[in-house]
Amino acid sequence: MKRFIAILLTLVMLMGIPAVLAEQTYEPTKSLVLYTAASATEYELIVQLFNEKYPDISVEVVSGGTGELASRITAEKENPYGDVLMGGGGTTYEGIREMILPYATENLDKLFPAFVPEDHLYTPSYVNVNSIIVNKTLIEELGVTVDGWESLTDERLKGNISFASPADSSSAMEALINMLVAMAPSHKAEDGWDFAKAFLKNLDGKLASGSSAAYKNVVEGEYAVGLTNEDKTISYMKEGADVFAVYPKEGITLRTSNTGIIKGGANTHNAQLFVDFVVSFECQTAMEAELNVRPARSDVAMTTEGRVATEDLVTLPYPSDVSSSEIKTQFQDVWTSF
Repeated sequence: MKRFIAILLTLVMLMGIPAVLAEQTYEPTKSLVLYTAASATEYELIVQLFNEKYPDISVEVVSGGTGELASRITAEKENPYGDVLMGGGGTTYEGIREMILPYATENLDKLFPAFVPEDHLYTPSYVNVNSIIVNKTLIEELGVTVDGWESLTDERLKGNISFASPADSSSAMEALINMLVAMAPSHKAEDGWDFAKAFLKNLDGKLASGSSAAYKNVVEGEYAVGLTNEDKTISYMKEGADVFAVYPKEGITLRTSNTGIIKGGANTHNAQLFVDFVVSFECQTAMEAELNVRPARSDVAMTTEGRVATEDLVTLPYPSDVSSSEIKTQFQDVWTSF
């Protein structure tokens, strides 16, 4: 039977039909090994909710960076230990494509189609949005209207923008990529450096010590504006901090944090249950409310005043050919030229 299935899958691939259409039934087990790059707060909530629905499945969590986990999955190719990878962008999964089992979740029709890969290599868990965090009091004192990337070059904001180094911060890197794409007439990252130079010069030689400092500096009233992922801004807004979120009018390059099934794992049936659960209405609602992340489902409401609905954001395609290493080099060249 196993040989027959292998032959069938080979024929399916040769015919150009996505492998996910060749459904295979996997036996239920009592275990699940979750590899995750998510924060402890994130994976603890999801695992807790998953176990409330499936109390007989014991979940082992292996936490690490996306690069570290991808390398481990590659090293374990012949004898996978993990069953699911949660966290990481699409490029992470593309890089280990041979070790990932395509799967079309039962909740597929509820997800934003733009974020779902045609071959179902991975399933979007939530949407990452670059935002500008603004201190209400300080920005009113400066008399500056912040509504997008262009407004960050206002001379009145010179030295009053909190931004981490893209060489050290992934969120800063994503913000830089976003502004490069949004502010280039061609919408190609390599053509946006004229604007990026003007923005970086307006930092007045100051860089935040890290990703968290980029937004905490604004919350604590040390800087008027900062660049960070939306969920951080939303968290502070819910706590009543003197800040609000700005969604750049020139456009946002949306990206997703994803979940995928590791091919050849011992608990593939449970892995499918887990992927389905992460994008269930129940889990997505809890993630929006408690983790402040933006749902991958289109039917989950936003619960924070001032948070723009996904369909109302001005969005731009995420660049498929962008090179983080090249951008880091270019950033360093520009930064040291001032």
